[in-house]
Amino acid sequence: MPIEKLNPLHYMKTSDYTGVWQKLFATALYGFWGRLFFISLILLAFWVGVRQRNPTLAAICLLLAAVVAYGGGVLNLITSLI
Repeated sequence: MPIEKLNPLHYMKTSDYTGVWQKLFATALYGFWGRLFFISLILLAFWVGVRQRNPTLAAICLLLAAVVAYGGGVLNLITSLI
């Protein structure tokens, strides 16, 4: 079945799979201010998208939230490689 191909445990060990998620949570949303800005932008995107019915501005808020969430992890990765 095609849905079973989406299960990552078919092609990864359980320890590798949990390691990927632990690394993701250790690098993404690192620190108080990152979490605060991320939550604020997500709530703003929801409010703008639902209450003001402006999907373009909501998408921009979601994009900024993704940059805040993953920017710190990517920056740490780049500085550790240099």
